Amino acid sequence: MEQIPFEELIIRPLTKRIDPVFFNSHSDELNEFLKKDALRDQENRISRTYLCCWKKSITGYVTLLTDTLELHAVSEIDGIDGYFYQKYPAVKIARLAVDAKFEREGVGRFILLTSIGKAIKISDEIGCRYITVDSKPESLGFYQKHGFKVVEKYRNSDFPKMYLNMYPVVVMMQPKESLEEFET
Repeated sequence: MEQIPFEELIIRPLTKRIDPVFFNSHSDELNEFLKKDALRDQENRISRTYLCCWKKSITGYVTLLTDTLELHAVSEIDGIDGYFYQKYPAVKIARLAVDAKFEREGVGRFILLTSIGKAIKISDEIGCRYITVDSKPESLGFYQKHGFKVVEKYRNSDFPKMYLNMYPVVVMMQPKESLEEFET
């Protein structure tokens, strides 16, 4: 099957009215989280889960929560000169899964880009510079292709921690006129 056009995909918050019983990724752990734990974690204000839907199917989901990133975990080019704290604020992609029927159709990329957009929006309101993820080893390439870097300290762990510095993304998205105003 060809890639699903992004304009046909919809992101919606997980609610009690949506039953994810038919969602089936290749990971039993990710399936079970969505079906048994995601709503409870939302009610306890631990995380927020968003479903990616196409037509009447749940094609994937992402769960976001807050995180911190150790100062020394960030490369020099991604760090902030003169930063006074030991940790940077971050938004964490706690879970990201695609239904097996929709793999390799652009759903994972759409969910990731939507998550980055949500993190940027959050950073406009409360300040947050990084997005983190504890990647499954088989997903490292996916995240690296989208600009994430491995935290060297965790490279050989079961779920290597990765981060994306949102600052260059935000700068790239700014209209040239607003950047000129800022610089003067």
